[in-house]
Amino acid sequence: MSQLYTYASNVWSGMSKFRSERARCKRYVYGDQWEDIMTFGRKTMTEREFLRQEGREPLKNNILRRILRNVIGICRSQYKVPVISRAESGLAGNALREENQRRRKWFGKNRMEELSPRLLEEFLISGLVAVKVEESAIVPVTADNFFFHSDGYDPLGRDVDLIGEVHRVSFANILEKFCHSTTDFRRLSAIYGQKDAVNGPCRITEVWVKEPQVFAYIHDAENATLSFENMDKVLEQSAAGDFPDEKAKDLKSVVRHQWRCRWFADDGSLICEDRPVAMHPYVFKAYPFIDGEIHSYISDLIDQQKYVNRLITLYDFIMKSSAKGVLLFPDESIPQGMELQDVANEWSRFNGVIPFHAKPGVPLPTQVSSNAANIGITELLKIEMQMLEDISGVSPTLQGKLETSSTSGTLFAKQNEAAQMSLLDVIRSFTDFLSCIAKRMP
Repeated sequence: MSQLYTYASNVWSGMSKFRSERARCKRYVYGDQWEDIMTFGRKTMTEREFLRQEGREPLKNNILRRILRNVIGICRSQYKVPVISRAESGLAGNALREENQRRRKWFGKNRMEELSPRLLEEFLISGLVAVKVEESAIVPVTADNFFFHSDGYDPLGRDVDLIGEVHRVSFANILEKFCHSTTDFRRLSAIYGQKDAVNGPCRITEVWVKEPQVFAYIHDAENATLSFENMDKVLEQSAAGDFPDEKAKDLKSVVRHQWRCRWFADDGSLICEDRPVAMHPYVFKAYPFIDGEIHSYISDLIDQQKYVNRLITLYDFIMKSSAKGVLLFPDESIPQGMELQDVANEWSRFNGVIPFHAKPGVPLPTQVSSNAANIGITELLKIEMQMLEDISGVSPTLQGKLETSSTSGTLFAKQNEAAQMSLLDVIRSFTDFLSCIAKRMP
């Protein structure tokens, strides 16, 4: 097992907390909101199991999904292909228009108008979105399979020194990509055995690592030339006496970084090593990446969603526990020849008749029905719903709801613009991600 694979495995393991949080946020968004683990003494169970042991049925009102759809709808209505400006490119006139037209065609070919909402959905749920830019395609990368490592905490990702992806593919796909001879087939078969669709997919890890290369600028004053040589080659020539001392005085070193891709099997054995290139093919955005941490938009709303679910579950339990149409029938008033069950059946029957003989001092049969006790649950629900709107930034104005029927269009437009300010940060971050994809266009 190579040292690089061990390093990549440690980076992958270091992002386990992120993957766990992503799975939790995804559960909440898509409706599975009672699976958080609770511990009572030595017992560990989910919140769903605990409530059912208490005799209550866990209920939910999925507000997160509605909020997510609203944010995605806002971005989709404002979708534009990122264009390059004259200041960014140095181009002018027809050249700039042709470049932007080529960018629009490239985005259109990859159906980015449909792909970008799905990428935004991942970004809002997990806080991390990534794609792989290949020669003619933009391939989305599942955040659950993606990993990277940086020496610092640059939100723009310029300090990343290792990046990669875990692929789970069929053995046929591995053979198609890496098998070029009978030797390759024997080697791959020995690594993966008899993996197929029945036995499960094969796991292969793509690792891109930044490798520094030292070059030497050599100035030849006699011939008035400037050459660019690999430093290792220069040192070999100098050791062999083939490098003049006069040139060594004018030698200047420069460090350049190149990216090299290596493919590893699940047991750590090296399958393939590609030639170095100037840049890795991935474009990613982590939010907000303060101190290297990822915190998603949805994670800020989970506590409010949980409390809403608890309130409606409690309210439902109180309503079920309240008396509804309970009949108080004195034993002394039960007619002769009838049992209490006969009275109950006759009472519940349409147009039922119960022969009744009033007796002095015996109370009349009465039916009891009471409303649920008002302990402030409805008020708490209103507060939680308001907090969800404030925290998420998805106010009624963004949902197209008018405060009053007399609200003017100008006032509504200003309220809508002000409401979008709380979403501006996350939306602009995603827009920057799309711009980075456009800049990597081949």
